[in-house]
Amino acid sequence: MDLKFPAVTNPEAVPSLRWGIVGPGGIAKVFMAAVQKHTKQQIHAVASRTDGLAQSVGGEFHIPLVLNSYEELVAHPEVDAVYIASHMKDHFEHAMLALGANKHVLIEKPITYQPAEAREIFATAKSKGLLAMEAMWTRYLPQSYLIRELIASGELGSPELLTASFATDNRAIPRLWQKGGGGIAFDMGIYPIAIAQQFLGNPIKITARGQVTETGMDAESHVLLEYASGARANLVMSGIASLPITASCSFEKGLVLIDEPFLAPSGIRVRDKEFYFSERAIKDNSSIQGHEGLSYQATEFARYVAEGRTESPVHTHEDTVANIEVALEITTQLGASPF
Repeated sequence: MDLKFPAVTNPEAVPSLRWGIVGPGGIAKVFMAAVQKHTKQQIHAVASRTDGLAQSVGGEFHIPLVLNSYEELVAHPEVDAVYIASHMKDHFEHAMLALGANKHVLIEKPITYQPAEAREIFATAKSKGLLAMEAMWTRYLPQSYLIRELIASGELGSPELLTASFATDNRAIPRLWQKGGGGIAFDMGIYPIAIAQQFLGNPIKITARGQVTETGMDAESHVLLEYASGARANLVMSGIASLPITASCSFEKGLVLIDEPFLAPSGIRVRDKEFYFSERAIKDNSSIQGHEGLSYQATEFARYVAEGRTESPVHTHEDTVANIEVALEITTQLGASPF
């Protein structure tokens, strides 16, 4: 098949939801900027538990409603959907609060630390006919649609071996090293885990080795995932070392490489398996680059709401829970306690 990015959903063709923002910190600001620049979605309300933050962010992003509490935000009749970007340990509380007010929810990745909590969020949303979706933005990038088409075409045969690395010296980000604020396997490692799932499915065996800080936070992991098909995945996730942020997968008849950084809009290369290889390549040269790619998931979220969906068809509830289970098993094997 020819390498070309499939057409993505036109942002003008979906309803303009009025979004409320819970936890307007760093990633929320990136999300809001991307949404306002590249979609017709409305950032309509914001609240924070940090004094003055909601007022500051509200002014910066020209948000109509600056509210005094999360309870007031989720209950407001002018809020259609809630984007939850609070600390990871608070995702469950805030998701259930929004669902209790009958609001659709987009929850920053990973959705929770605990698979049981994620299942409860999803079950509650389904029971109310609401959309609950983890903000695994990589699944909505143009390159991810191309990856799905390549796999479905069968032209490369079955996948054999995947490698993915997300290693960046993030020792200057305090949140990652505080219990309940992230942790490397859950916060950064969830991307290699998710790309392995996209190519290979869910593993039947997980083997992890790595480093843990004196406070019990995982700092670096080297992970082998094994699959019922016989395929394998080698993942590296580190908050102390820096390596190229790459992902590639060998198939029976070829090799797929995602350009660096694999988790943002980049490009796809398909090679044969020869030492001196030939290659087909496509580069994402659109106006949406870097973390502005967060905008794609907002547009798809609005489309799913219009279609009456309660889960994403390209990153299902089952997918989400399975990835959390992998991250939890990694930290368990390391003896880490990130929450």
